[in-house]
Amino acid sequence: MPRRPRESTDDQPVNSGNKPRVRFIFEPDRTTPNGITYSWLIHDTYNGKEKAATATRAFWLPFAYRHSGNYSEAELRDLAQQSIWQMEAQIQHLREEFDLGVTRSSSTEMVGAPDAESLQAESANTPIQPVTVSAPAGDLLDEFTDAL
Repeated sequence: MPRRPRESTDDQPVNSGNKPRVRFIFEPDRTTPNGITYSWLIHDTYNGKEKAATATRAFWLPFAYRHSGNYSEAELRDLAQQSIWQMEAQIQHLREEFDLGVTRSSSTEMVGAPDAESLQAESANTPIQPVTVSAPAGDLLDEFTDAL
């Protein structure tokens, strides 16, 4: 059972450094993809909470910093690049760990995703535009697609 924060005069949890804290409680059913993931991270890996926080920061920190309005465009671009490097390192780790190589198999290709040849032909003549791609039905990552 999670701890309850002690109340302070400004409704912020009290801590030793008197810094305001963000309280985050996430209790997914252990049989769901989120539950299986977080249960494994927290109970079966070293420093699992930090791994989960690192993954979240890699995805969302540049957006959060931009939203704060306290950072220059150059700082935000640098932070976004660092996030990309972290995610690319994780992609490489997945490839190595599961012996995937660098090519996509047709069974795991995302619906509507362009192939490499068409991307090269288009990139020479067309500016890059954001694209929304739907995940295949029954994909374990479906729970995350609303946030992407």
